[in-house]
Amino acid sequence: MALRLTLLERPFDAFYFVYFVLHIFITVAIDSAGVIAPDSRPAFQKALLRVQIEENKDPLMANVPVWLYTFIGVEVLFQLPVFIGGAWALYQDYKKAYIALLIYGVNASITTLACIAELAWNEEYELTGDERQKLIWIYLPTFLIPLILTVDMTARIAKWEPRSDFKRTASKKVD
Repeated sequence: MALRLTLLERPFDAFYFVYFVLHIFITVAIDSAGVIAPDSRPAFQKALLRVQIEENKDPLMANVPVWLYTFIGVEVLFQLPVFIGGAWALYQDYKKAYIALLIYGVNASITTLACIAELAWNEEYELTGDERQKLIWIYLPTFLIPLILTVDMTARIAKWEPRSDFKRTASKKVD
């Protein structure tokens, strides 16, 4: 049996681990505000949301579109548990988590790309070019990192060897 490498010996996993741990905070403190009634938001969340709306001029969080409610709901109900379980799995070098991480990566990159496209091309938002660019730069890491994770997990899963009993069953059918 091969020895497991430590997290620090696996730089991509260490990076993803830090990303997931940070994203737990981002999801709970900022993003979930989009689906929590304003009267029910804790003070810290209201303050962070105010920064995102007033200082970063984020029209998506100022007036959450219906389609974004769905994305935020998926983030809270699916992605947040993946952040927690994924961080643990990466720390433990638990390779069976790759499938969940792949699904997360596809989901997060697509939903964030939709947000970036909305910010970039929706002319109804009264944003200057600099404000648009700033917002896109804020959203970009949560598109690129999951996209990289998707490619990485796909490559890792593609390297998996079929189980030996599957190979035996498959070869019998061919004969």
